[in-house]
Parts: sequence; structure tokens; C-alpha cells
Amino acid sequence: MASGSLSFSPLWRNSLRIWLASTLAIGILFWSGRSHVLPLALVMAVLFVNENDLTPARSIGQQVAGALIGIFIAIVLHELSTSWPMLGIARLLTGVLVRSLGLLKGVSTGYLCCWAVELMHRGNQFNWAEIFDLAFAAVVGILMAQIATWALWPHRPLQQLPALEARIASQLGAQITAMQQWLSSGGTPPAALRSQDLLPSIQLLQQLRDQTQGLAMPAHTKHMLSRWAQTGSLWRQVLRQWLLLEPLLRQLATPLPAESPEPLLCSSLGDLVGCLQAQPTTAPVPRPSGRAQLWLEDARRLGAPQPLLLAIGQQCQDLQQLLHSRALLHASLKQRLESNL
Repeated sequence: MASGSLSFSPLWRNSLRIWLASTLAIGILFWSGRSHVLPLALVMAVLFVNENDLTPARSIGQQVAGALIGIFIAIVLHELSTSWPMLGIARLLTGVLVRSLGLLKGVSTGYLCCWAVELMHRGNQFNWAEIFDLAFAAVVGILMAQIATWALWPHRPLQQLPALEARIASQLGAQITAMQQWLSSGGTPPAALRSQDLLPSIQLLQQLRDQTQGLAMPAHTKHMLSRWAQTGSLWRQVLRQWLLLEPLLRQLATPLPAESPEPLLCSSLGDLVGCLQAQPTTAPVPRPSGRAQLWLEDARRLGAPQPLLLAIGQQCQDLQQLLHSRALLHASLKQRLESNL
């Protein structure tokens, strides 16, 4: 099942996980006769389906602890007052206590359970049975979310990361190629690349560094995850540079004159695509700097403003250097992975 899941899109994978987690939570709550606290279990089941957590066991413990702390504080303060300001105080105390205990993954569950207590039992007196039912619903929802993730698609972070990084490269390469074709043939320009098209995947790579802090795991795995996080940082810089370059390219008059030799602009964009598509060991080496005169000549041939071409040339050079660094880092990761097989 795990291998077959690779053909699913992220949307379908998460939808099926949520369906399974919700179904399991509903079945358990009805079987146990606690259907009146089903909404809390369903919210927990939906929120905590997550395949990108490197330490799921620790996260479950923190989430459950945060939920129980939130319920306990809300109940204690509920006995003093049922006003809405008291809910704010309860959430404040929950956040302070959960964070002070180092249960960072349980902050959101603590806040949520404070809110659930106030919403479901406003104006009513609590008893131990109600307290147990609320805690039971929160724990069931969290556990079903994790079971749904594990049962269908076991987490293999080091196997997922190469495909994730390749997908980022493919998306950016397709955008640069589309811009090349537009510059050559004219017509309607391609839709601009949006930061949100790539940023979520880049953030998944970057967050690995934070997730490995203070964890007991093999040195090889920890080093690999740290290097993948470095790759994410490089990709963030690449994305920023492209978002600066693309608007400059759209200021050029198209189609560009078909000349021989090929305009420096076209060859530079081709180099960028080559850096993204080539194997790490064969990625084009960035061309030497000090090419301002060549870009000025290109501006004359293309009939474009010289400052515009100089700015484009600088952005292309910066992108080539970043993508070359990414290729070298990727080659190092591949070599280290092969040496540990």
C-alpha cells in the first residue's frame, strides 16, 4: 500500500487520510456510547493528520498532554466564572503552562480543548464523567489521525525528500522554459510564477533543521536531514531571485530578434534550465562574472534599455550561482546516501 500511494496526488492522499481518521473516530465514539463529544474527536482527527512529522510518537505525547492540560484549566476556571473573558484567561494560562513544560506540539490542542470545554458545556456543571468523556474524545481523535497516516502511508522522510526537491526543480524549470518560448515567439505571456506555488514544498525542506534539534536519531540520518534543510534554504533564495527576474523579462518587447549568434539572454535562460535538468555532476558551471559589456551589446542588438539588460544579467548570474551550489549539495547528498547503503 505504501508503494502504491506514490501515484496519488497530495490532495487525494490527505483526503483519504482524513476520511479514514474520521471514520475510525466516529466508530469508536459511537461504540463507546460517547457520541455527544464526537465533534471534538472529529476536529482532532482532521487537524492532526500529518505525514511530515519526523517524531510522531513524541508529537502524540505532546498533543495529548496539551489537550489534557487545556481541559483541566478550562474546567477549573469554569467553576469560577462562565463569562467569555474567563475563556481568554484559560487559553492564556494553557499556553503559558504548555510552553513552560516544553510541550510545543501540544499548544494548539490545549487552546482547542479550552474552546471546546466552553462551547460544549457553557453554563453547565461538570462532573468527572464529562471530564473523562472530553479527554477520551481528544485522545481518540489524535490517535486516529496518526493511525490513518501510518496504516496507509508509513513515513519515510529520507525517501520522500528527493522526489520533493525534484518536483520543485521541475516546476521552476517548466516556468523558465515557458518564458523562453514566449520571448522567442511572442504572443500571450505565461502566467507568472507565484511564491505559493513552490514555497510550501520549500518550507517542508527547511523545517527539517528545527525538527531534528535535540532528537535522538542516528548521526547519518540527522546529518542528511540537516543537509536537506540547507537545500531548502538554497531553494528559498532561488525562488526569491526568480521572482525578481521574471518581472524584468516581461518588460522586454517580444518576440526577440532571431539572430546568430544566439542572444546572451536566451543562452543564459538555457543555462538556468540546464542547471535544473542536468545531473548534479554535469550541471553547467556558472559563467565568469565581468560580462557587463556583453549584456550592453545584447541590449543594442535587441533594442532594449541597457539598464534593464544589465539588471537581467545580474539576476541570471546570481541564479546560476545558486543553482550550481544546489547541484553540488545535491551531489554530496547522493554520494553520502550511496556510501551508506
